[in-house]
Amino acid sequence: MIKIITDIFIYFFEFLLFLYYSDSLFSAKKSARIRVPLIFLSIAFLGVIYQLNITYLNTILMFIIYTLLLFCFYKVSLKTAVFHTFIFLFVMFVSEILVMALSSVFYKGFNAFETNQLDYLLIVTTSKLIYSGLMLIILKLFAQKEGKEHYNKYFWPLFVMPLTSVIVLICFRYISYQMQLTKTMSVLWIISCVGLLFANILVFIIYEFSLKNTKELYELKSIQDREEQDRRYFEIIEQSNKEMRVFSHDIKNHLIQISNLENMEEVQRYIDGIYPTVERFNRTGISKNKVLDLIISKYAMLCEKKNIKFSVDVKTANLSYIDDTDLSSLMNNLLDNAVEAAEKTDNGFVRLDIFSRNGMCDGLSVKNNCSVAPITDGGKLKTTKKNKKLHGIGTQSIKKILEKYEAVYDWEYDDNLKTFETNIVFTRKNDFKT
Repeated sequence: MIKIITDIFIYFFEFLLFLYYSDSLFSAKKSARIRVPLIFLSIAFLGVIYQLNITYLNTILMFIIYTLLLFCFYKVSLKTAVFHTFIFLFVMFVSEILVMALSSVFYKGFNAFETNQLDYLLIVTTSKLIYSGLMLIILKLFAQKEGKEHYNKYFWPLFVMPLTSVIVLICFRYISYQMQLTKTMSVLWIISCVGLLFANILVFIIYEFSLKNTKELYELKSIQDREEQDRRYFEIIEQSNKEMRVFSHDIKNHLIQISNLENMEEVQRYIDGIYPTVERFNRTGISKNKVLDLIISKYAMLCEKKNIKFSVDVKTANLSYIDDTDLSSLMNNLLDNAVEAAEKTDNGFVRLDIFSRNGMCDGLSVKNNCSVAPITDGGKLKTTKKNKKLHGIGTQSIKKILEKYEAVYDWEYDDNLKTFETNIVFTRKNDFKT
């Protein structure tokens, strides 16, 4: 009876694993309402056939049914369906042979453990834990290879769970050999094995579900950020147009005034007086990258309010291949730090340069005056702000973006001139923007 109950749960576990693997890696042809029940019934049928104890029949049917399920319910070729079915069967075979070989050392025979149903439960559960772990690793590798998922270092520590589960099961079974198990204790042993088995797969399913939700939230935030950028960009354009109309109306009076001046010095002073107004109209639309133009306009206005000289040269490059959200985060963090440092000095200035080198790479330079030398730890910059955890997020964000685009980062502080300069070099790649 224990063996039958065990097999029922094992095949239900395999149903969850197959469904999770297939849904994660392939696009579905059919809706979940059709796909899930039919996959469940197909694997339940395999569970019934397994009770006949005809190994070759069960293997052949599993190969045929898994292939048909992948081919009929997912957008894959027959060749791909056969390939992944082979992976399922091969990994299952390897995990079972491995566990049975190890168990034969303890049970004095390759199949001796089948005489004790509680030991059978231990061996089967351990085998499925190894099987599911290997399949999850394969799934992760295929997903990263096909670009469906980026590398995530937090995935691998989750394998502490199946390893710990196997050790716990072995330890409890060892302890149980020292005493006679009652019927209640046997039931608790069954529940523990089955519970640990499903807990492992649920941990990975919930983890992947949380990653998917995080990705969707990030995409939603990106959309909202782009909408906000569009709104602010058009507000700046509209404000610039209004100022331009006013300036156009006044230009006639400026020209008349210039024509009435008697010497070149007076003409020069007058032109110098109206030049900042003319320069302000150059800030919007200079790079042909809407997000970059918006950022330049934002900091031009901010520096003007803080009486900081802000100069820009972005005529030969605009970093258009960098994702808008990444570009906004990078530029805002760099320029926020530059403005904050320049604000604390006399005659503060911030200089932004973005330039191209031979069409192969782009450079980004932010230079500002800074009266106090930065604090470093092992060559790395440390924040001087009171809330170090909060303000450290900006540095982490810059580092993450630089790693994503494989950029080279460097900084330099000139103690004589009291200037701080950040330099970043991006190698141009067509596949950056994803």
